[in-house]
Order: sequence, then C-alpha cells, then structure tokens
Amino acid sequence: MSSILHAIQPVRHIALKNWDETFDMDLVDNNPAHRLLRDGDAWVAMFRSGVLCFFGAGPALQARIIASIQAQFTAISNPKVEELFIKTGERDAVGRDGVTLKHLDEERILLVALRLAQSLALELHEEAVETLLETTLNLLSEVTRTGRLPGRRGSHLRFLASTSATRTEILSRLAVLDNPDIVWETPGLEILSRELSADLELTSRFRALDEKLDAIHEGLEIMIVASRHNRETVLEWIIIILITAEALIMLLGK
Repeated sequence: MSSILHAIQPVRHIALKNWDETFDMDLVDNNPAHRLLRDGDAWVAMFRSGVLCFFGAGPALQARIIASIQAQFTAISNPKVEELFIKTGERDAVGRDGVTLKHLDEERILLVALRLAQSLALELHEEAVETLLETTLNLLSEVTRTGRLPGRRGSHLRFLASTSATRTEILSRLAVLDNPDIVWETPGLEILSRELSADLELTSRFRALDEKLDAIHEGLEIMIVASRHNRETVLEWIIIILITAEALIMLLGK
C-alpha cells in the first residue's frame, strides 16, 4: 500500500490551545503544538506553526479544512506546499523514493507529518530571514557610503526586535532541534525521527538560519551604537557652541 502525505501552510499560526475545531472527525491526539484527526483512512494533522498535513484525505475535505482555517487565522496569500511518498514495508526507513513505514498507525503518521511540517515552516522563515538580511546589508551599505544610519532610531529598534522575534518563533513553534515526545513514548521511532530530520536537512537549515540571524542582530547593534555615538557627539558640539556664544556675549557686554 502506498499514498502521499500532503503538507500545506495556509496560515502563519494556528492557536490550537484556544481553538477546538475537529471538522466532525475523531480526535486522536491533541495538545497546544499539534492536533491529529482521523476519519476512517483519512488523517489530518494540524500544527501550531500553521501547517496542515493530509494523508488519505480527499480534495473536498482538504479544501473545506483549509478554507475554514484561513478564515479563522492570518492567511498566507501563496501557501507553500510539500509532498512525501509513503508506503508500507517490513521496517521503518527513509529512502530516495520516500518513507517506508512498518505500520500506518497514529504514532508514525504523526511523526512523519511533524517532520514534514517543520520542513515546510522552515522554508517560510528562510525567505523571511533572507529579506531581513538583505535589508541589513542595504543599511550597512548606506552607513559605509554616508557615515550615517538612515531613518529613525525607532524603526531600527523595531527591525532589531523583529530578528529576535523570528528566532523565538522558530524555537518555540518548530522545535526543530528537539525530538518530539512521541519518539520517547513509542519504542523504535527514534531512528525514524533522526532519518527524517537528516533527509529534510532540518538541523543544518536551522543552524544556517540562526547564523544569519546572529549576523543581522550584530550588524544592527553596531549601527545603533554608532548612531547613538554620533548623536552624542553632535550634542557635545552644540553645548560647546552654546557655551562659546554665551562667553562672547558676556565679553561683548563688557
């Protein structure tokens, strides 16, 4: 038996903790990070990161769930999609042609869906970080050319905060570096989890993102400190000029 696991990210975030929708399906597993639903051979996994995974679910069911979630949360105009070929075999394994699962049980379906969801969500963050990096390079180029940081300090502080928020979001919503609880609760899934992570390059992609965020953060901090120093220097000159002017007025008055 073989089928395809479909993943799509139609929204930026799903507040599962405050939203209990099950779409008239059986609730198999539920916590603030993910929700697993089942109706016969159809599986639906929803993740806090905004990713949905469908296995054995027909187009009508997929469309209904996606439309409902986009109406409830912040929609993404051009959702990212990804697919993974799944078949059953004698043992769990990850290969060039997809994933082989010993059983199509809830633990394995959830684990594969989780890793695919992490990969898809990382792709959105990779694009966002590239935009942040490009903006930082443009600011640095302007400072190199003019010796001054363009724009207002408040906007730079907000930009600096956005880099920290991006890192926090990746760590809290994706948990790429952590093995999910299901791995420790189900014997034999640790190897499958590790193979999925390696095949999707989750750790290396996260490290690359983290290094870029470090570079952005460091560059902006340097620019903000330099900007503060420039303002302090200007203020010092203003004070000197005022004192000099006051002294001249006093001398002229005599």
